[in-house]
Amino acid sequence: MHIHISLKRAAVAALVLAGCSRGTAPPPLTPTASEAGAERTLRTDLPMTPAFRAAYAAGTRDSSGAPGRRYWQQKIDYRIEATIDPATNQLRGREVISLHNTTPDTLKTIVLRLYQNFFAARTRRSAYTTDVTDGITIERLSVNGAAITLSDNKQYAVSETIATLTPAAPIAPGATAAIEAAWRFTVPLVDTAVRGQRMGRYGSYLYQIAQWYPQVAMYDDIRGWDTDPHLGNAEFYNQFGSFDVRITAPGGWLLGATGHLENPEQVYSKRTRDRLALAMRVDTTVLVVNESERGASATAPGSTLTWHFTAPMVNDFAFAVSRDYNFDATRAAVPGRGTVPVYVLYLPQHTNYRKNNTAQYFRRAIEEHSKTLFPYEFPQGTIADGPETGMEYPMIIFNGSGLSVTVHETGHQWFPMMVGSNETRYGFMDEGFTEYIQALAIARISNAPVNMQNRSAGYRRIAGSDLEAPLMWPTLYAGPGMGVQAYTKSQVALNALGGIVGDSAVRRAFAQYAREWKYKHPTPYDFFYSMNRSLGKDLDWFWYQWFFTAHTVDQSIESVRVNGADAVLTLKNNGEMTMPAILWLDFTDGSNETVILAGSKSITHRVPLKGRVLKSVSLDPENRFQDLNRDNNVWVAAAAAR
Repeated sequence: MHIHISLKRAAVAALVLAGCSRGTAPPPLTPTASEAGAERTLRTDLPMTPAFRAAYAAGTRDSSGAPGRRYWQQKIDYRIEATIDPATNQLRGREVISLHNTTPDTLKTIVLRLYQNFFAARTRRSAYTTDVTDGITIERLSVNGAAITLSDNKQYAVSETIATLTPAAPIAPGATAAIEAAWRFTVPLVDTAVRGQRMGRYGSYLYQIAQWYPQVAMYDDIRGWDTDPHLGNAEFYNQFGSFDVRITAPGGWLLGATGHLENPEQVYSKRTRDRLALAMRVDTTVLVVNESERGASATAPGSTLTWHFTAPMVNDFAFAVSRDYNFDATRAAVPGRGTVPVYVLYLPQHTNYRKNNTAQYFRRAIEEHSKTLFPYEFPQGTIADGPETGMEYPMIIFNGSGLSVTVHETGHQWFPMMVGSNETRYGFMDEGFTEYIQALAIARISNAPVNMQNRSAGYRRIAGSDLEAPLMWPTLYAGPGMGVQAYTKSQVALNALGGIVGDSAVRRAFAQYAREWKYKHPTPYDFFYSMNRSLGKDLDWFWYQWFFTAHTVDQSIESVRVNGADAVLTLKNNGEMTMPAILWLDFTDGSNETVILAGSKSITHRVPLKGRVLKSVSLDPENRFQDLNRDNNVWVAAAAAR
């Protein structure tokens, strides 16, 4: 089946395959076995492991792509008190965790994440480390008032970054367990000439603190406790819950964090508070603290100050604090919500933060992502300068001063900070989805065309090779091709899908998926099924090829000949991936035509000339499908070639 649509070249990107009224069936694009040939029969369903099948059978997931009628997730609440001590470069903390067992299971064990052990000499790593420390030292641990004996492996077993607790009594469904802990660690040192590993310190004057508290691991309806190791390359899979955090730091130091600051009068000077208030009344950037104003005049008096933050629904908490921070602020206009404050804390020697007016990049990123998906729901946003120059946490991002990195890290406030996902296994649901919305936001901020091809050359370099891990392969084991696997290929795939069903349709469906999984934990299948429903098409054949395989596209124009009143086009699919054939036909009278044909191993198609003379034919002219050999994708008539 095929359709003919006369278009201007610029409109190809917005071509909607269906091209027909609501309720009528679009031309089928799924190749049949007879079309594709027995040796290339296309799989049209999605492979699914028993764990996923069990979740769908239990009703926690639904084939519509929406959360199942029996969907559940745990809620974990934290009360934390911590102190950062520049004299020792240590962080000391204590916490009370409320683990609400909202699962149908009785929990005989509790799994904690001890991420600081990543920096210990004894830990396996698949990423660099800037420093080797002793990791985290747990000083005290109890569950429901009963002490856990840290030397007893039956009560407390540690494997690198994972600790398994066996409490005196199991935690029944509906019950709440109180976990209390005290700990300390040395903040890893980072040389100012290198990038930190998601966190770290410059000397004893700046600290970016993340992965810093004993954290209850994810427990979900797919695998129960998440015990995948943290190897450094892949990111995280976190529970949603509330945080009530008090951080004690030296007086005169500025601090930014996840959450809403509850005690500004106790930590900021009146001048600083007045300038922050001004930033909420104007759209320009307010210079809250300059180089000459740092120190005691920027904060409330005291040799130490305790900063109190609360966050009712987030999946992590991070902060940054420095003796030397400058402080800029502005506001973002969030559709449907009003304005929220936007803060940038940076070292004065990093002049590009002010030269680029990074606060305005941040503001625009929040506004544009809100339009693409759903309104930003957090009470503030903070950028904090330091050794890590591109990492995200709820309401606070550690990033550099450029537009691209700011828009990208801001996008993570949606993926995975509001739409949770298992980044450890399915990095594309975090990084790749953020790359997709990043391209849309940058286009609007820069008043430029949308560029979904910014990373595609990297994909083509390893596509189909032994370096390409399929997207459904666990990201933490993706190897040297992880950048393509986590960041690039899903954006490429969504751009390819836009060439089939229309870019605007893909964007609407993508936003619908994000809205219905807000503050929940979708799996890839939930995403695939949600997109199918929103687009009104069974696209499992598409998802299978792009997300479950390392197949590639290699389409070719074999011949074009005039046969009476028609031009006869012969096309061939030389690759393992079967995609529709998108053809752009130019005629000598200046007219043009786009034809989309169902994908097959070999295609012969007649184009009625209607008295026109065919000048050229281009196959997949925008390279939506990343054809690995484009030398055979254009045919030019002999007369036109001369």
